Amino acid sequence: MKRYTSIGALPMGAGPRCVAIGVFDGVHLGHQEVIRQAVEAAKRRAATSMVITFTPNPLVILRPELKITQITDAPTRVERIERLGVDELLEIAFTSAFSRIPWERFCEMLMGPPVNAVAISVGENFRFGHGGEGTATMLRDYARGRGIEVESPALVTSLDHKPISSTRIRRLIAQGDVAEVIGLLGRPHSLGGVVVHGDGRGASLGIPTANVDVGDHMAIPAKGVYAAKVRVDGRWWASALNIGHAPTFRDGGELRLEAFLLDYDGPPIYEETVTIAFLERIRSEQRFDGPTELIAQVMRDIDYARQVCAGSPDPL
Repeated sequence: MKRYTSIGALPMGAGPRCVAIGVFDGVHLGHQEVIRQAVEAAKRRAATSMVITFTPNPLVILRPELKITQITDAPTRVERIERLGVDELLEIAFTSAFSRIPWERFCEMLMGPPVNAVAISVGENFRFGHGGEGTATMLRDYARGRGIEVESPALVTSLDHKPISSTRIRRLIAQGDVAEVIGLLGRPHSLGGVVVHGDGRGASLGIPTANVDVGDHMAIPAKGVYAAKVRVDGRWWASALNIGHAPTFRDGGELRLEAFLLDYDGPPIYEETVTIAFLERIRSEQRFDGPTELIAQVMRDIDYARQVCAGSPDPL
């Protein structure tokens, strides 16, 4: 998949493109349908399929007070889009200046050179142009005059018949409902991060953990203990993972993600980049009377996490 970081970087004189447009944070099942429409249209027309997306999420610029978290980091989003068979990815830097482009001008950018879209796929709730004035219907009407097709897939819902959306996924992650999120993303929610040095308390208790720094602004699940899988150097390991402040030993402090990798027998992984895939929340964070009670509960958590991980295939 070819990647471009601006419209100006696109080669002039390229052939027709079938384009999917959206933020695609999470690349959830609804996003996947929008992208698949563009890929299938490109196959029918012998054209190039392209995804156009924005960095950062426009809401970060337009509504900073919302403090929007990211469901996927940039490398993961690119990987998920590429797996859908997309030929090209255009990542547009979303700035205050870009947000003021009139909706008609945005349409012209899509349909004229160098993009040369002959078919466009968007979600039915897609908004664009200054003040979000443009809608999917307006894009469809504008394109019709140029003989360009604009499609929107049927609304994708979960098993409970509720629409799948990034907002809903963020809310569920914040609540710790990571098992439910799997059915909306089509895979477990995952976070990438670097293993950093902690205070060594886990090792002193006989339960050495990897402290993972996932960076700022990511969608981190609610405090608690989780069954998860952690990918180290291309291999997935079953894990019991705690998110919280270790209240048995300290009050407050920074939020930590501490993963105990079950059966891991490799070298130390400090400074290594790993990926955490969340499978199920086991319990909320608790304060114990002391190390003995804590260790007993952690052993039960590990047993349960082992069962959950054994019944779950390695994430793709």
